[in-house]
Amino acid sequence: MVKKIKSSEIPKVTYRPPVVVVLGHIDHGKTTLLDYIRRTKITVKEVGGITQKIGAYQVEVTIGKRGEKRKITFIDTPGHEAFAKMRGRGAAVADIAVLVVAADDGVMPQTKESIAHARAAKIPIVVAINKIDLESANLKRVKGQLVKEGLIPEDQGGDTPVVPISAKTGEGVPELLEMIGLVADLQEVKNEPQAVLEAVVIESSLSPQQGPVATIIVKRGTLRVGEEIHAEDVGGKVKALIDDQGRRVKEAVPGMPVAVLGFSKVPSVGAEVASGEKTLPTVKLEAEKPTVEQPRVQATDLNVVLRADNQGSLEAITSAIGGIKVEDKGVSILLSGVGQIVDSDIYLARTGGGVVLGFNVGIAPSAKMLAEDFGVGVQTFTIIYELLEAVEKLLHGAEALKKAEIKGEGEVIKTFVLLSGDVVLGVRVAAGKIRYRDRVKVLRGEEEVHQGRVRGLKRGPKEILEATEGQEVGVLIRPQIEFKVKDRIAVC
Repeated sequence: MVKKIKSSEIPKVTYRPPVVVVLGHIDHGKTTLLDYIRRTKITVKEVGGITQKIGAYQVEVTIGKRGEKRKITFIDTPGHEAFAKMRGRGAAVADIAVLVVAADDGVMPQTKESIAHARAAKIPIVVAINKIDLESANLKRVKGQLVKEGLIPEDQGGDTPVVPISAKTGEGVPELLEMIGLVADLQEVKNEPQAVLEAVVIESSLSPQQGPVATIIVKRGTLRVGEEIHAEDVGGKVKALIDDQGRRVKEAVPGMPVAVLGFSKVPSVGAEVASGEKTLPTVKLEAEKPTVEQPRVQATDLNVVLRADNQGSLEAITSAIGGIKVEDKGVSILLSGVGQIVDSDIYLARTGGGVVLGFNVGIAPSAKMLAEDFGVGVQTFTIIYELLEAVEKLLHGAEALKKAEIKGEGEVIKTFVLLSGDVVLGVRVAAGKIRYRDRVKVLRGEEEVHQGRVRGLKRGPKEILEATEGQEVGVLIRPQIEFKVKDRIAVC
């Protein structure tokens, strides 16, 4: 006889609040929209009615006819530059992007950049056509422009939700929030408060009164007051957690934004936060638990961020590049635009595993430093055919642009998973030196599968600053992936 299981006995899957980033062209109403939502949807409980500006906030919305309540977390730092900075450091920041497009201006250069960054992050886009209260609003024209960018509205047979709104009057904003909730349901971001802590720094500063302050969003696990934590190479102990209404709380659960007090210094925006001390524990002879290899899909196209001095040159180069094919491999343009190469171009190229090419343009000093730090190939040209030749060479498998000389190599001979969840690599140095804070590539066979930075080195129980040829050492690399024995580590 088969025993019937009561519905009450089946574990109910719950979902954490989705994290939403608002992107779009300057002056199209990103900040106005965020301010309106914050002002009308948050129940202020502090004396005097003042909420805490921590860079993110949560709202509660009603979804569907059944009136289901859902929380949504908004990152209150609009703009693709900030988002690209987080993404460029490997942080999985947002679950959904809201693209704000003005109903009078339509799709503009930064709109296209925002679309590129959202696509690189592989998150769904909800379009909010703003300023519908203006007489010059033209929804039909804007939707036509969106189609040209590959965002086909649902009412035209596509899968892109498009909601007309006025962030000034509030018209359409409830419908936008409901749409975000519906898209979040399709994402099925599970609520896992018991998991190993995963959080991301979205804002950081040095307060004269409180010291280093970092706003984080918890993605998995639970952060509690008194815990030892680290954000890459910055450690600390949680002295206080402050929510978006200025209240001190004892813990932060998945989807919740909080300001964290207790870091030893200001952590970087986009840094991934984990439990435990930042120092690398002693590597044991046996792994604490086995690692699981995660399959990786090998890319075939060359991903390119393209910049040119004018629109005519940009169109000519884009057309010419589109016709280049080498053994079924072609060029995928992540983003193209007019003007010098800037920081967000480097972040996007790194996220998309691509290179940056410029024609008759310069590179901003900060972007140059980022490219060197991240190992992103950048090259500028003054003759179009030389740019096209470089593209062909890259498609033929030539070495990456401006690739740094390899300074050290090692082979992974063992992997160890610590109680904190971090994976430490047992590495035998085969050539050169591997130093603390070196940027390294992880090679699996002939394929580069990851880039990161050495955040800890140990030989036996002793922490060291460098490992030389022939030594066997414990290496902690961040950000982390599913490492595998026989992976090779190459300093770049």
